[in-house]
Amino acid sequence: MRRYLFILAVIALSAVSCVKDHTGRGDISFSAKGDDLTRAMMNDAELKTAGNKIRVCDHLTGFTGRASWLTADSLYINDEIVYAGDPVWSYTSSRTYPWTSNGTHNFFSWLSYDQALSMTEAQFCGASFNTATKALSIPQKEMNTSTPQFDFMYSSVVSVPAASHTAGEPVNLPMHHLFTALNLTIQNTSGNTILLKRVTLLGMKNKRSATIDYSGADVAVTTANLDSTAIVLYQSVDVAGEVFANRDTILQLANFMEMWPHTYAELNKARFFVEYQIRDSHDELSDELSAYIILDRQSIFSTNSVGMNAGSKYSFNLLFKKSSIDIYTTVLPWEYESYDWDYSERSISARSYGFKDGVLAFYRRKANPAEGEEPYSVEPTTAEWSAKTIRFNTRNEILKGRFYIESPYSGRWRVTAYPMSAAQYFIITPTSGEIDVYTDNGKAEFEVRVNPDANPSSTQYLYFDVAIYFNGDWHDANSEFNRKNIRLQLNEN
Repeated sequence: MRRYLFILAVIALSAVSCVKDHTGRGDISFSAKGDDLTRAMMNDAELKTAGNKIRVCDHLTGFTGRASWLTADSLYINDEIVYAGDPVWSYTSSRTYPWTSNGTHNFFSWLSYDQALSMTEAQFCGASFNTATKALSIPQKEMNTSTPQFDFMYSSVVSVPAASHTAGEPVNLPMHHLFTALNLTIQNTSGNTILLKRVTLLGMKNKRSATIDYSGADVAVTTANLDSTAIVLYQSVDVAGEVFANRDTILQLANFMEMWPHTYAELNKARFFVEYQIRDSHDELSDELSAYIILDRQSIFSTNSVGMNAGSKYSFNLLFKKSSIDIYTTVLPWEYESYDWDYSERSISARSYGFKDGVLAFYRRKANPAEGEEPYSVEPTTAEWSAKTIRFNTRNEILKGRFYIESPYSGRWRVTAYPMSAAQYFIITPTSGEIDVYTDNGKAEFEVRVNPDANPSSTQYLYFDVAIYFNGDWHDANSEFNRKNIRLQLNEN
């Protein structure tokens, strides 16, 4: 009996020794950071809210040894970490996980608890993790104005060979966003009073499911196209409609509504349905009116391969004009600040020579300007302005783009032309410049001419985006300086 107990003791000591021999060199710790390139409802600062939790997993591969907590699914860690004000997030289980002496640790994670909402990911969308397949599944989830704004965040796969890790250095988990977001602003510049009743968003797939697959070298995210339902973005509390006077603005969804991402193709049928009445200057009230406002994807998005991306925020501006209702879209950085560098009525009327729907204007070069005369004049017709299309009359013609910046007083402006399929037929100089409100009145100018070495076989349309460099970053300014989304037209050769 003593010999039997001795043998058991030896076996037990051998097992403990084996575990000890293959672990060590400090414990595994984590920090988390919101991705600077994709910020959403929860930015990096809000991610670091006391009580927020992240589920972290460690899929250990190539390990030759033993560890008592290593599961049959090769998960060395399957635990939650919680932020409590320190750079390093702490395990909720109060356990420690030492680095192994060999193998590769493949870490991945997702936001499992939002302290502000007092909600877990399972409560929000029913997310479940399959330890065998390393897949996080999110069943069908409908997004609308009533959906809790749980900014579902997930990490890439971070692989760290055990032999090359730096002792004591936490593993950084860069977090990304599953959803995009949108809001709505409504403006009335029609000259009449609008009785606005309802604005509904149609055609977007707001009921989808998703799978986040961590089984490979990097994360793979797929969504299933399930269904689209009507989303009421604005509903008047008065049955007769809300009185919406000329020059009034209604800001809806000011904090943005999370939405499933959409490809460019999926936005093909997206539209706004508007129900309203018009009270004119003679106090005459129209019958109830309705209108479908189609999202002009080519004007909104730079290329036909880009749609409403996860980690991007889209602000839709519904504008009542005298004879139409238009929609404009601005793509905002997630930590958007409303800097005072937008247009003013004075700059439009005094500086853009009567072009009253936006600041960016194009001028044709005069054939033989008189001495001391401005070499460019406003020659596009009224029809061209209203159609927001300006055509090159000849292939040797030069158009000058011009807009004025009230503030910031210094910085840089940048103009990007798209799509690439059309941009090759044009030469733009310069594409950027300095902002100097004091000495140059904030004027930004660039020339566009036809590329003599390129001959298009079909009509080409060129669009523009304006951006301003301010406070250390580029900010989208197209909604302020290019409100009509002007396009230049070059006919086929």
